[in-house]
Amino acid sequence: MNILLTSIGRRPYLIRWFREALSANNLSGRAIAADLDPYSPAQAFATDFVIAPRVDDPAYRDWLANVLQEYSIDLAVSINDFELSEWALLPHTQEWAPLLRLTPETQRLVEDKFEMGEALAAGGVCTPATWLGSEVTGGVSTEKSGGTGSKFITKGRYGSASRGLHFATADSLSNAIEIATLEVTTRQGIAALEQKDVAPESLVIVQERIEGIEYGVDVVCDLEGNFAAALARRKIAMRAGETDRAETVAPDAFTEVAKKVAAVVPHPGVIDIDVLVDGDGNQFVIDVNPRFGGGYPFSHLAGAHIPSAYVAWAAGLHVQREWFESTPGTFGSKYVEAVKVDGAD
Repeated sequence: MNILLTSIGRRPYLIRWFREALSANNLSGRAIAADLDPYSPAQAFATDFVIAPRVDDPAYRDWLANVLQEYSIDLAVSINDFELSEWALLPHTQEWAPLLRLTPETQRLVEDKFEMGEALAAGGVCTPATWLGSEVTGGVSTEKSGGTGSKFITKGRYGSASRGLHFATADSLSNAIEIATLEVTTRQGIAALEQKDVAPESLVIVQERIEGIEYGVDVVCDLEGNFAAALARRKIAMRAGETDRAETVAPDAFTEVAKKVAAVVPHPGVIDIDVLVDGDGNQFVIDVNPRFGGGYPFSHLAGAHIPSAYVAWAAGLHVQREWFESTPGTFGSKYVEAVKVDGAD
């Protein structure tokens, strides 16, 4: 089995884990890494390394098709939001069968944080009160926020990597929306590209700020979209919008919300959700990312091995239950490391 990992960038541990997954399933094969950075550390860990064009390059689709064919790829995984958006638009034909991706409709939904929140609420998932930035220039509606809102967060409606994220009070909210709007006016993606002739402030959402403990939860489904498991971590520290320190926790308390999210967002493999738990135990889903998130490594360190499940599913092999289990109370911390790479061509 040959696996392609694209936009792998600074997460070469995924390459190592997918190579381990081949061994765990008694399969031979290669783990090929692709990245637009010719000096990507991923090349030091991959069986083969391929330099990729930007996803918005007109040559990207031909490049991807050639790589899938040349390396006889059986499974292709991306961890880049923009690339996944492009993958969702590709035809569902045999040529593109190895791509692990959402349907265009589901991809469009997860890219639009406002519509995603509405869909989650309709599916019985608790979410913070949310407005479009264009709706609150004259002040927020206390009716929608339950009359309790005095602290708010702005986000890019189609944002990625915490773009447009600001904390505000009612007095500073208008200024926060203005700053966030300037930050998010350019964004690739299906849903964002469909927005034409709209108020710039509608590209920003405002959410009531929930006070509580934040958790990262992986919602794991098989490659047919059937719910398989949940993995959970308490976030201790963040860096550049990604979990940097975390403690694994028992997933039982989050299984129900994970199943509800899986029903609203049908998907193959892993999606990463952020859940805030307030003082009363209410679970608010505040973000959905349709890929391996930055928090998964902490569950992996605690015993989970989702890449092994990916490989088994793709090969039609038996999936071991322990691959979906992590030991609660395991603390993890990320660090910087350097590796030798080949020079650019």
